[in-house]
Amino acid sequence: MYRVAAVSTPPDNASRTEPAGNQHPLASALSDLAEFDALLDAAVDAIVAIDQKGLIIRFNKAAEEMFGYTAAEVDGKPLNLLMGPGEVSDHQGFVTRYLRTGARRIIGRVREVQARRRDGTEFPASLSVGEARSPQGLRFIGLIRDLTSQKQAEEEALRHREQLMHASRLTTMGEMAAAMGHELNQPLAAIATYTAACQRFLMQGDGSREDVLAALREIGAQAHRTAEVIQRMRDFTRSRASQRKAVRLHALVEEIWPLAELDAKAHHVRLHVDIDPELPAIYADGVQIQQVILNLLRNGVDAMKNIPENRRELHLRAYTESPRMLRVDTADQGHGVPDAVREQLFTPFFTTKDTGMGMGLAISRSIITAHGGKLDCANNPDGGATFFFTLPTALQQ
Repeated sequence: MYRVAAVSTPPDNASRTEPAGNQHPLASALSDLAEFDALLDAAVDAIVAIDQKGLIIRFNKAAEEMFGYTAAEVDGKPLNLLMGPGEVSDHQGFVTRYLRTGARRIIGRVREVQARRRDGTEFPASLSVGEARSPQGLRFIGLIRDLTSQKQAEEEALRHREQLMHASRLTTMGEMAAAMGHELNQPLAAIATYTAACQRFLMQGDGSREDVLAALREIGAQAHRTAEVIQRMRDFTRSRASQRKAVRLHALVEEIWPLAELDAKAHHVRLHVDIDPELPAIYADGVQIQQVILNLLRNGVDAMKNIPENRRELHLRAYTESPRMLRVDTADQGHGVPDAVREQLFTPFFTTKDTGMGMGLAISRSIITAHGGKLDCANNPDGGATFFFTLPTALQQ
């Protein structure tokens, strides 16, 4: 299938200079072509060349292995044979536009495409296109790399990251178990009390219908209170795929505030929040941002367990650091962060707690970084520490 450009020889009476070693020009050309073919076949990436009509004129060994065709089978066939249905019209449009205008939309650039094997299966591939001019006209040369393994590795890494984030949320809930248990115990105790009252009214006949109805209403209210706590815990801890959209920070905090307050009250910490509902929206995965906020609040509560109760105050503030960036601060009144600890604070598996897996801050930083922000901490001049993170607003999307 490989086409050899015709090599013209001068007439017998024409003067010519013999190449070194008296090698005929045709032999030299064939030798160069053989070396070029050997180079093509040695390439680890698939190399496919087409003419201006989109017909295949070269197909190296790596292309044969990648697509399942032999070079002879695709010789002179349209390039569409190797492309997914969604790519055909786009590619033809790029080539037609280039031939008409010279606009280099695909020449010299790498783009991701869906390629198609002989058996019809499609796979992701990177494609870079170059051009060459020959006596036969313009040629396009494509270098193709199969991205299947890379994509699988990326998906596996994403799954592991989501599993770690899920484990971190479960750990946070585990650390808040005492507060959760206390909050659930109160309505359950009230339900038991009102149920006993209803039984007494009915058995002794000394209660009016209104008294029984009032007790039943209280039972319903306390059951609803319990269900709300459980639902918030389930929403926060359930495993889910990442979903980004424009959200308001104030709304995200409102959803997790009852959980944060329960934890704070259980440790005699006064929790203050200052977030303007009119702050610009952020483009984010809401649950992941809630995870970061709740983790920072949880750490702030822990940081004050050894100081007098009258000084235990934790502040959550959010404001615009710049027109296109929001900043969120969690400021505690603890003992601050020693310099030696600060260097390792965001390192995976490093923890200053007696329990915990040491992944909370590391995962929180990875979440914020993935959202285009940064997470760090600084000691307060009057004691304690402030952990803060920034997030770009949805205006930047």
